[in-house]
Amino acid sequence: MNAKKIILFLVITMITFRSMAQTSIVSLTLDSAIQLSLNQSRQLQIDQAKIDAARARFQQAKSLELPTAKISGSYTRISDNVEPYTIKMPGSNTEAVLNPQILNQYSPRFSVSETVYAGGQIKYAERSMMLLEEASKLDRERNKTGVVYNTINAYYNLFKIQQTKKLVEENIRQVSDHVKDIKNYEKNGLALKNDVLRIELQLSNLEHSLIEINSAKQIAEYNMSVALGLSTESTYELINDFSRELSVKDLGSYQDDALVNRADLQSINKKMGVAILGIKSAKANYFPTLSVGGNMYYGNPNPRVFPATDAFKGTWDAGITLSWNLHSLYTNKHNVSESKANLSQTEFAKAKLTDDIRMEVNADYLTYTKNRERIKVSAQAVTQAEENFRIVNNRFRNNTVLISDLTDANTLLLQTRINLLVDKADTDLAYYKLMHSTGYNNWQTFNQKKQ
Repeated sequence: MNAKKIILFLVITMITFRSMAQTSIVSLTLDSAIQLSLNQSRQLQIDQAKIDAARARFQQAKSLELPTAKISGSYTRISDNVEPYTIKMPGSNTEAVLNPQILNQYSPRFSVSETVYAGGQIKYAERSMMLLEEASKLDRERNKTGVVYNTINAYYNLFKIQQTKKLVEENIRQVSDHVKDIKNYEKNGLALKNDVLRIELQLSNLEHSLIEINSAKQIAEYNMSVALGLSTESTYELINDFSRELSVKDLGSYQDDALVNRADLQSINKKMGVAILGIKSAKANYFPTLSVGGNMYYGNPNPRVFPATDAFKGTWDAGITLSWNLHSLYTNKHNVSESKANLSQTEFAKAKLTDDIRMEVNADYLTYTKNRERIKVSAQAVTQAEENFRIVNNRFRNNTVLISDLTDANTLLLQTRINLLVDKADTDLAYYKLMHSTGYNNWQTFNQKKQ
């Protein structure tokens, strides 16, 4: 019996904790959301792995400058069915063996070599790998700005959904009160059944909209949780001031800043350097290769000792090697042409990227200025809609306007409030999009640019 109580207690405790987890509310600022997303980003983790790989390739290229050293050795057991060749020395009865049969043969060898000159290929390879490592770091910075902006976008999207939900819920409460009023009017003969149905239909439409909003909110919160590495059961209380006054510079200044700040443009500059080094490396194939090296032998028998003796003997050699592939003098031109074509391709890509950056900054700048103007219009529309609703509502209570006029005024007021909310959020978001396209590479820089 006691065991059953303990099991029941554990089950109830687990259900309670699970319920608490499902209903947990996370207070989230924009700064903390960005930091969490940067720590969690799979893309940045992939980029870091690419940087590590590029760094390893750079170290591999540097190792080509070092001399190569090798140790080798072999053991051979030969057959004993060969008769040694002997000669009798003049004036003596002693026979000399010219090829003694040493059945166990050992051949240890230590070799060292280093390339002294190869047309600069080693130097070009090292510099190319260094530039590619730097380009990988810049690619990560580019993706980092993307993670920051995507987090800001998701944060503002969730904010708009939450605020729209509040407006719709408030409107539902107001319309529910109107339903009660109109039903009382109907009982007293002051309203028709059609009037009741009309305002009930408006309430149904609002409740239908609320269902869609709740679904969008759940999707946005789930996606936010995945991006931040938090529990997917979390709901969020966004803590931020979405009504900041922002000031911007002129369009030309932002376009100039973008051409200096954008990590993708800096990355392609590094890749142009790689393409230039590729041409030089291809041309280096026209030149001969000069290397120096040496070997140390400690064999038994040592082939340099004559006649061979069954003993270990150390010897060495050193030399200079010059090799020149004459075939490359008339075939390497195709490699050079390919390298030049790669450089041209990179130059055209840079020119295209520069045009794309200017167009992107221009579009983002105009979007921001347009949204600022829309706020003024939307704020004016809200004031007008509130006054209109107040007048129509008073006249409805005095039974001097139709219920359709009241529902229209109520719908118009809700729509203008939502429009103002969306315009304010979109203006802030457009500002951050402008900062992103201009190439400011972190959230702290975004904050510094805000006035």
